[in-house]
Amino acid sequence: MTAPAAGRPVRALTVDDLEDLAVGARVLAAGTEESAYHVALDWAAAELAAHGPVPLLPVDRLPGTGLCVAVTLAGASAALAEQLPTGEEPVRAVRAVERVAGRAAEAVVPLNAAAENALIALATAARCGLPLVDGDGCGRVLPLLEQTLFTLAGVAPAPLALATPSGDVVAVESARGRVEDLVRPLVLASGGWAVAAAYPMDGARLASCLVPGTVSRAVAAGAATGRARFAPWRPRSLCRGRIVAVEQSAGAYENHENGAAGPLTGLPGGPAGGTAAAVPHGTLGGVPDRVPLPSRPTSVLVEEDEGLRRRFRLEAHNEILLVLADGAPAASLPDQILMLSRTDRRVLDVERAVPGTAVEVVVIEAPAAWYTPEGRALARTGSGGTR
Repeated sequence: MTAPAAGRPVRALTVDDLEDLAVGARVLAAGTEESAYHVALDWAAAELAAHGPVPLLPVDRLPGTGLCVAVTLAGASAALAEQLPTGEEPVRAVRAVERVAGRAAEAVVPLNAAAENALIALATAARCGLPLVDGDGCGRVLPLLEQTLFTLAGVAPAPLALATPSGDVVAVESARGRVEDLVRPLVLASGGWAVAAAYPMDGARLASCLVPGTVSRAVAAGAATGRARFAPWRPRSLCRGRIVAVEQSAGAYENHENGAAGPLTGLPGGPAGGTAAAVPHGTLGGVPDRVPLPSRPTSVLVEEDEGLRRRFRLEAHNEILLVLADGAPAASLPDQILMLSRTDRRVLDVERAVPGTAVEVVVIEAPAAWYTPEGRALARTGSGGTR
């Protein structure tokens, strides 16, 4: 095992930190599925109780030549509550990547540190006896496996491995851009979800493309209350008002979102077994020209009840992609756009928005790399938007 580089001391995440992490990890999660969230929370608690505290590695303590593996929930978070984990999925996925890579992993990193993903990454680190990297590959939430800053840095998600609750383990070696097409049917066949271990890379490479400090930031946010909970992200308020209408496309998927927690793999939706319409986007580094999105388009109309009294239209497809104020663009990807309940500052899922709800619409800036031409192109992959 490669010794971590010298730097800041390594703290450990304990059972006492878990509740704060769980609460803070929901700040960027616009569609958390409650039952799946609690399954992931109980899962992480059980692993910490069984295996003890998990070292949290800051970026300056990453093992330079040691293998680091990103972990995420692949598929629909709702399926996690319907087909419960055995607890073996993370270690099976990591071990499969180790076999392909020909060496042992030395650290686990969350693909993104939102909702279930942060908790499953922690459970993985505890189960595998590895440290958890204090950072992630997105710094925000995006639905597809290849929508990461790792991709922007030229790191491919494959070789990757999927471990399902049915006991299956599938290793995928693929050229960049083919991963979504291959993973989607595998996850569907597994019952709707799997743990994915992906983006194997050396610690030095990870340090160069990681969004640092996102795990510790979530812990700090979870320990705070009210507006202070969002303070680390410096949100900008767009409007305060009330939802007056919600419009949803009748011809799109049933909702198979992952609660903004794990990569959506474009699962065909619902009892009707429909297929999503593929939408065009720019090609980046081999990412396919057309990727289907797994949720249905939703528009939320909010009337401002103070100030200019404008009408805001929130256009969403798995997440809020665009905000128009009286028809003029007010925010769009790669900004993280959230709709908060004014009653308890909870992040609301647009698919469950209800007319009459008092809300505040806020914008959180994404990491700077998302605002480059390449970052903007990758962020809108599958969104059909133009910027």
